[in-house]
Amino acid sequence: MESIDSNIVETVLIILAVILVLFIVIKVFTLPISIANNKNLASNEITTIRILTWCGLFAGITWFIALCLALAYKGKA
Repeated sequence: MESIDSNIVETVLIILAVILVLFIVIKVFTLPISIANNKNLASNEITTIRILTWCGLFAGITWFIALCLALAYKGKA
């Protein structure tokens, strides 16, 4: 009985760790989009950053390009 309880606790902890890691990965992945939205960029600039960010799933370098653009573009005054 004791080993069944420890297996349940271990399983729950592993599931929580996986959820936490996924949450962190998603937050880091969408960082360029968040930066662009917070800087109040024009809609065409935000669209460019979103496309490059999501293309980063297939070619990781585009994510870095999106991050650079999000940091480089000037926001609306």
